[in-house]
Amino acid sequence: MVLEGGLRDRMIHESLGRHIETDLTTRGWFDAGRDHAPIIVITGFPNDTDEVEINTIAFSVEDATGEDLEMGSLSEVHQTAFFVDMFMEDDAVGWHLSGDVYSFVRKNAASLDVFDYSQGGDPVDFTVSLIEIQRRKPTRAVNSWQRHWFTVGLIAEDFRTNV
Repeated sequence: MVLEGGLRDRMIHESLGRHIETDLTTRGWFDAGRDHAPIIVITGFPNDTDEVEINTIAFSVEDATGEDLEMGSLSEVHQTAFFVDMFMEDDAVGWHLSGDVYSFVRKNAASLDVFDYSQGGDPVDFTVSLIEIQRRKPTRAVNSWQRHWFTVGLIAEDFRTNV
């Protein structure tokens, strides 16, 4: 199987989300009996017109670019912006959860393994780097559910053969 184009992109996006969710599970964020409302995970940034439940984590992908590594090269660096938006019940939970996401991303910035989950999660022989990692609390809430909104953003950098 040739790992290129949309297949490779999907694998990177899904692996990032699953790695983060697994880390949060290990840290107990989805355990019953916590002092906060349950955590919900969705894919894609919520529509501003839809009500979002508190303690929702949204994984989304935005701009993707590719650029040759050097003139005439058969390799390129492909970069994709990835966001973890957290709409929390209060700032205390938001700072804690976003700090855990940020910590995981920073720890794995040099090399994050990519898996093909359509094949049962078998390892794939490539990794991505995570760069331009940012953690912030947007201040322009349009809706009540955005009052305690936190974001961890990053760029997944993938070196590929330019076919």
